[in-house]
Amino acid sequence: MYKYLTISVLVLTILINIRTVSTLAITQELKNTQTEVALQEVEKEKTKSKSKITLKEILEKHYQAIGGPEAWQAVDSYKFTGDMYTKNATFKTAAVFKRPNLCRLDFQSGNLYFMESFDGKIPWQMNPGARNGPEILKGKRAKEMIDTCDFEGPLVNPEQKGHKIKYLGKEKIEDRWGYLIEVKFQTGNTDTYYLDAETFLPFMVKGKTTIQDKIVDTTINISEYLEISDVLIPFSFEFHVEGNPSPETLKIKTVELNSEIDNNIFNLPKRPQDLR
Repeated sequence: MYKYLTISVLVLTILINIRTVSTLAITQELKNTQTEVALQEVEKEKTKSKSKITLKEILEKHYQAIGGPEAWQAVDSYKFTGDMYTKNATFKTAAVFKRPNLCRLDFQSGNLYFMESFDGKIPWQMNPGARNGPEILKGKRAKEMIDTCDFEGPLVNPEQKGHKIKYLGKEKIEDRWGYLIEVKFQTGNTDTYYLDAETFLPFMVKGKTTIQDKIVDTTINISEYLEISDVLIPFSFEFHVEGNPSPETLKIKTVELNSEIDNNIFNLPKRPQDLR
């Protein structure tokens, strides 16, 4: 459930649908900066530093930093509410996660309502742009939703979940050193996590997502960690998507752990009215 992953992917999911609803097309504005980006990548290579610390040690310290095995194993469900701020609207958000891999994400702005869910077998959505009611997600979008529902995130017990983890080294991002961890999910998706070299908390995730059938680069900045019942959770996420000059921000307002949750809320309904 560890939220730096689940929220990251869920918000990128929303970005896809917000653009679909508001007919915001992906532009080519950033193509003119490709040379500059390439030069920046060269500079980053110069700042990379190999560390004697091992991947196993990094993952163990990360797990302890977010609360440790005992605290997390005591958490069976997780709910949050918050606001997602985009250039054109503010979306009220709510999400429910339940072990081992169930989740549901709801978003609303005025009369515009959107949701996605995964019941452990079928990833599906209710999209305001679709007229046929609930629809099953397919392809990369389905894989992104499945990855979103990883209860503790991919850096906790990755082998058991079928993920492949690789330590890429240590890199300085502005005034902060971070350990770079590449995660290839069981679904085939790949993200790179940046863990603060002092706290072992993720502060950035780089990956890719699908928007209007186009694969684009994404960067998520993560901050404002707070302790809730002995586990550490980030409350602020800033999302940068290739082709979109304006970042989106998610601010978590409330968190509730270990609520009683009926598994039926995750299931694909036969009729739209079954959602009520």
